[in-house]
Amino acid sequence: MVRFWLLVACWFLPLWVQAATITSEFDRNPVALGDPLILRFTADGVVGAEPDFTPLSKDFEIQGRSQSNSFSMVNGVSSVQTVWELTVFPRVTGNVQVPPIAFGIDQSQPLVLQVLDQPAQNTNAGAGAIGADIFVELSAEPQQPYVQQQIIVTQRLLHLAPLQPQASLTHPSIEGGKGNIQQLGKTRNTTLMRDGRNYQVIERRYALYPQQSGDLVLGRTTFEGSLATGNSQFDPFGVAGPRVRRFSEPFTLKIQTQPAGYTGQHWLPAKSISLNAHWDKPADKLKAGEPNGLTLAIVADGLAAEQLPKLELSIPIGVKAYTDQPEFRNESNAQGIVGVRQEKWVLVAPYNGDYALPELKLDWWNSTTGKQETAMLNAVTLRVSGGEAAPAGQLPPASQQPAVSLTEEAAVPSVKPQALADSLLPSNWSVNKKIIMALLFLWVLLTTAWLYWQWKHRKSATTIAKSENTVLPPRNPKIALQALATACKSNQPQAAHDALMNWIEVGLNLRPALISRLREQASPLLQAEIDALGAALYGRGNGAWQGAGLWKAITTFQPAAQKSAKPTTGLAELYPKQ
Repeated sequence: MVRFWLLVACWFLPLWVQAATITSEFDRNPVALGDPLILRFTADGVVGAEPDFTPLSKDFEIQGRSQSNSFSMVNGVSSVQTVWELTVFPRVTGNVQVPPIAFGIDQSQPLVLQVLDQPAQNTNAGAGAIGADIFVELSAEPQQPYVQQQIIVTQRLLHLAPLQPQASLTHPSIEGGKGNIQQLGKTRNTTLMRDGRNYQVIERRYALYPQQSGDLVLGRTTFEGSLATGNSQFDPFGVAGPRVRRFSEPFTLKIQTQPAGYTGQHWLPAKSISLNAHWDKPADKLKAGEPNGLTLAIVADGLAAEQLPKLELSIPIGVKAYTDQPEFRNESNAQGIVGVRQEKWVLVAPYNGDYALPELKLDWWNSTTGKQETAMLNAVTLRVSGGEAAPAGQLPPASQQPAVSLTEEAAVPSVKPQALADSLLPSNWSVNKKIIMALLFLWVLLTTAWLYWQWKHRKSATTIAKSENTVLPPRNPKIALQALATACKSNQPQAAHDALMNWIEVGLNLRPALISRLREQASPLLQAEIDALGAALYGRGNGAWQGAGLWKAITTFQPAAQKSAKPTTGLAELYPKQ
């Protein structure tokens, strides 16, 4: 057995001692950037080790690799040949050098490949001519946008030859400057006549928002696919045609800074911006103590919802307001993005009266006309009834609470004080003196009674204010409950109402902090006591309010477990109803 292996070793000894000769070549030269080519290495003889193709990665992308071996013997002389074939794509243009590749102690010779920026024009029929009729391009509108203004970027792949469906086209990316980019809608197929030739077009659109002025550079986008040759329909895998890769040219945009003459608080370049308001109940028919929902929305054509600012809503004195996190919604189409920022408020007025919500204004820049404009919501007057009048000092003077229409300011005629006084005097001065004396006596009596009532009410309000100032610190559940107990034991309905509202917010963490939210979870006993408190506050009770029953119901109250809010699946209306 030992002699047999010695004979085999002697037989193959000439192959081992023979130095390998390695040659390298391309299947074609020059080649267009993006077109594949075959780089072939041939070793005549046995190489010392497997080749290391890592140096090629600098200027080439290796997409495929194969190896074949052959053995022959002629006139007693044996030979071995090994061939490595690499499918590569050049990464750069110009004269690209292929460095020597190591095969153990052996090396291949260097090569130089000429890489063209575009395929060479060829009038002959064949795949070469077809390949030259495929290209990718980028365009943008507007050409000189402002910072944060929406730019519509269009990417097109134009081709005359049919393509295999197995293909890829990369998205544009920002290589210089700062910005955000996102695709609008889906990829669409169309046709385009250019230079007298009818191209098939694969088109995508993107919304680009630059974040700083200066140059913004979009890098190359890459198409990679295969041509559908005449016999490709019989190919079960659909890859029979030659592979093609094409690149778009880098695209640079000049981004302008915000115009110097713009005076708005927020920089908002858009095609259009509008403000919308929707009340759950008519603003001029509200009930004291009942919550009313207000939905405010900014609708901007050409801006994303995240770019829109918060609306500064001025709440009138005497009105309690609660708001939740804003909702953002973006509607996109081929023309761009329409952003919607929606804010929901709950307003509660505890006393009768008129409360003026001032107008809302939002300055913005019209990117179509190049001018500053203002979106506006007119002032609104909340007319509240069904309860009791506000205590003295709770509301500002009437001169600070003007009655304003829902659509426009009320027209108030200008009347001089003297003329107004003259109009109120009777035209006949021979009125019976007895009637005048009776009216004067009645006026004195009513004035005295009113002054006495004011004194009693002010004394009671002072006692309540002291109680509130000492037992209702802001965010302490225990002290909030203690304040409620004190108000109930002292039989003070207004103090108990305020303490109950504070406990709902601090102790129960209900949002918004409304008594109606507590009533939903309350037992029948607690519901009855809440109704009794409301009757005492709004003048519907038959006697003095006693707080012992409310405190007993509170001490036996068991809060329901907080349920996590389910995510909404639908979208709110884009333009809220007026």
